[in-house]
Amino acid sequence: MSQSISLVSLARQILEAAEKLEQAKPGSITEQEHIESRNAIVSATYDLRTQVFTGAQLVENHLVGYHTMSCLAWLVHFNIFTHVPIPTSSSGDMSEKVVSYAELSTRAGVPLSRLQSVARTAMTSGLFRETEDGSSIFHTDLSAEFARDISLRDWVKFITVYLSPTASKMAEATARWGDTDVKHHTAFNIALATDHPFFDYLKVTPGLADEFAGYMRALSCSEALNLKHLVDGFGWGGLGRDAVVVDVGGSTAQASIAVAKRFPDLRFIVEDLPEVVVAGPGIVAEAEEATPSREGRQLSSRITFVEHDFFNPQPKLHVNGDVAVPSVYLLRRILHDWPTARAREILQQLAVALRDGQNPQARIVIMDTILPPVGTLGPHEEAKLRVRDLAMAQIFNSQERELSEWKELLESTEPKLMIKAWRNPVGSSLAVIEAGL
Repeated sequence: MSQSISLVSLARQILEAAEKLEQAKPGSITEQEHIESRNAIVSATYDLRTQVFTGAQLVENHLVGYHTMSCLAWLVHFNIFTHVPIPTSSSGDMSEKVVSYAELSTRAGVPLSRLQSVARTAMTSGLFRETEDGSSIFHTDLSAEFARDISLRDWVKFITVYLSPTASKMAEATARWGDTDVKHHTAFNIALATDHPFFDYLKVTPGLADEFAGYMRALSCSEALNLKHLVDGFGWGGLGRDAVVVDVGGSTAQASIAVAKRFPDLRFIVEDLPEVVVAGPGIVAEAEEATPSREGRQLSSRITFVEHDFFNPQPKLHVNGDVAVPSVYLLRRILHDWPTARAREILQQLAVALRDGQNPQARIVIMDTILPPVGTLGPHEEAKLRVRDLAMAQIFNSQERELSEWKELLESTEPKLMIKAWRNPVGSSLAVIEAGL
């Protein structure tokens, strides 16, 4: 058993953070302090368990996690989260919060005994509770999150339908193809029984583009991948009035929307494939309607969409009929999807756009993972990064990159790109890299 981290020290971290949360009076700690204390408990608990697990306990723990995820998938598939009454702050009557198992099984169209088995397993993870007589079920704060937030349900769906089956085929893919960067020789190809690389499969599979966009929106809501880190992690305010940001591979504009709300003087052009951007204007309109007027004003007029494949040269862009002169080309969570040779092709097009553009101060802003040296983070924080590295390999034969690998990749273009600055915002799993000529 490794003793690289003191068990007592970890236990003290948990105790101190727990006391801060439990003893805090309303308004006595900030929302950020609350998040940090909660994250400290999660991380220290994980690290503590890695110190004391036996081999059998490790396997058993992951078996429980596997079945918890399968329960989540079942609950999402049959809309159990939304069939159970969603509590409101004004509802004090318990009868308004509960539903009998019998009624719930009828609403969902599922067998009563299976519903009880799944729900009771989910309860061991804090999802739902039963009445004392065991006849009815109601939401906990945790399960109510899934009822209220469709992005969490989209996240579960994508993990269980695509990512988990893919991960299970990693050994088979290595045995079959060995060391390869061929895009259709992946664990994903085996799991989904297709010869299409992921993004080609996305094009030909009805509904998958919407599911993937929902998954990406869900990831952006998580603390480590939250878009606030992009908003706060770069000097957007210094770009100047009416500066143009090109969101390369920007999907349905989630990143652009987040930055646009904070910086109303900026304009955005979102580039992606036709089947992706078609949904963009509707997403922007919804964000505009849901946002207070000062923050969301004129989002639809400031965010436009262009059909573009980022392996091709940058097109001539326009804003309100005038030729656009970009100040920033944004690549958020794009390059990690591609093996080095293909990532270089994407950057090559942008290097040429910088060289031939009319703005000598223009730059590329990359928001992606910079893998740390092994052991420099706690096990929990490092695990979240390493898991993403594996996912990139399993789906794309790509990778997350260390800082030296980012430098090498950027300097491989012609003209040569260089890292001008980089930082890892506190609480973010992604770094912000500024690159230019």
